Amino acid sequence: MKVLFITSEHPERLFGGLGTFTREYVKELRKYAEVKCVYIHLRDEPCPKPNETVDMVICPYGTFEAFSPEAQILEAAASLRAQLEPLLKEFNPDVIHCNDRQTYLPFRFDKNVFYSSHLIYTDLIASSALNDLYFQEIKVERCALTNSAVLAVYSDFAAKSAYKLAGGQCSPIVLPLGLRTDKFIQKPKKISPQNKKGLTVSYFGRFENVQKGINDFIYAVNILGKSFKNKFNLTYNLYGSGVVDSYMDTSLFDHIDFLQGNDLIKAYKEADIVVMPSRYEPFGFTGLEAMAAGNLLLVTEGLGMDMYAEPGVNCLSIPHDPFGISTILREAIIDYDKMTFIRDNAIKTAEEWTWKRCVQAHLDVYKQLCQERVPQLSSAYRMEQREILSSYNKISQVKKLYCSTQEQKACDEILKNYEKWDSNAKILVLTGNYIPQEKEYSKNVTFVSTLMQNSHGIVTRLECLPFEENEFDIVIAAGAWETVLDPCGAISEMERVSKQNVIILYHKGKPHEWQTIQMETEKDWLNFNRTDWKYTPENKNFLINSVEIEKNTSYGAVVYNRLLNCTKESIEITA
Repeated sequence: MKVLFITSEHPERLFGGLGTFTREYVKELRKYAEVKCVYIHLRDEPCPKPNETVDMVICPYGTFEAFSPEAQILEAAASLRAQLEPLLKEFNPDVIHCNDRQTYLPFRFDKNVFYSSHLIYTDLIASSALNDLYFQEIKVERCALTNSAVLAVYSDFAAKSAYKLAGGQCSPIVLPLGLRTDKFIQKPKKISPQNKKGLTVSYFGRFENVQKGINDFIYAVNILGKSFKNKFNLTYNLYGSGVVDSYMDTSLFDHIDFLQGNDLIKAYKEADIVVMPSRYEPFGFTGLEAMAAGNLLLVTEGLGMDMYAEPGVNCLSIPHDPFGISTILREAIIDYDKMTFIRDNAIKTAEEWTWKRCVQAHLDVYKQLCQERVPQLSSAYRMEQREILSSYNKISQVKKLYCSTQEQKACDEILKNYEKWDSNAKILVLTGNYIPQEKEYSKNVTFVSTLMQNSHGIVTRLECLPFEENEFDIVIAAGAWETVLDPCGAISEMERVSKQNVIILYHKGKPHEWQTIQMETEKDWLNFNRTDWKYTPENKNFLINSVEIEKNTSYGAVVYNRLLNCTKESIEITA
């Protein structure tokens, strides 16, 4: 696979997520694909030369007199496209990955554009601060969101922002990012009463209040006061770029500095508590870095950090007001040693966010794009899918375990019949949330959940299965049918990857909170307008039975034989 990766953030810019993403992502991607990385230089500073990450550096030049911001942007795009044309013809990429809005317009009319959005302007900038240039930036962003073949974002929060800006005309796929955790990871420290050095409480990020909420943290420290700081021998730090508002009282802070590279990593390791009071974050690398360093993370909810931060498990939740922050911070300092398990969990969480997983997830989507399966991707990852997952994640662990047990029993009933028939059959089982332990079933059986992330950090959808045509002999949906948004599309996908039979078990009775389709009898299949799939008494390709799971609960089963000359004409399903 050939990937042309385009970015306007140079990988040598250490402070900031986009430069890090470019450097680490391209390095890992080159292990699996042929990559050309192009840096578009848009800054008023000398143009850098190519390096180990960047293969080509270009900057726009104009030949047409353009004065308005819109004309200048279009002229720059035309200039960049002209410079890139020889590379496009020679390299002939399978995928053009545009990594931010500044890179999209030169490829506006290409069909194989994968656009990754890291920041949505309209959420970041107040309407009172919008000027002519920002309005054009928003137009470019909206164009990229609605016209790129594939749109990738990196949190549910960012997906909602993109969907809002695009007016519902996009299907954002949420993919994982990565972190080189080996630079940060250390065992959580324990502070004893005899230890002369107290806790270190730090803030990492820009010294900007609208997005980062730094003033709320400063106010919270001042609320706790000097006597509290002296009593617990605390050290307060502010690390970031920019200037703290002049009216803020920072007298209780020991260090206010801008750090990069090893100095920044050292500061993370020296911290014990990291406060992240952000009001807007598409993802929030700071929180993940703090967790990797074994810090106790205090973070706001409802933003991009929700992808990795689970309050009470690997972090603590703080509100958006100074008094609320001071209350949680005070408790965290006093009970610090009681929260070792939270810091241990934080390190384990951070270790899961690898660049290998990040690249593998992107490759999964690249492959779908190369196979011209954009309609399937769009159907599978529409915003309604995020609502299904949100509804599922809100239910209790007890309910999740109950549903998993039901799915397991349904799978057992189906699989034992097929194993008797053909023990060598390659079987795909699509569940809701049931994934068995290793060696629980035959090695020929593959389980995939449609409600939980797979090993690459993506939630698989029935509308877009990441498998080849006829890859399995039998495909079984047990708990997955209830999550479908496009029934006919899901049926087509299951039929595509199956050589012989497709079995759909449908949940009967009281629907689940996340359930999208309610079926009670086989006649409900008449709602799906597929002539070859319709159930009729004369259609011998269908077999309808019932799998009793628990008292007053059952799964109905629809079995479709793809091969008309299949030697097995009936399947006995017993409780």
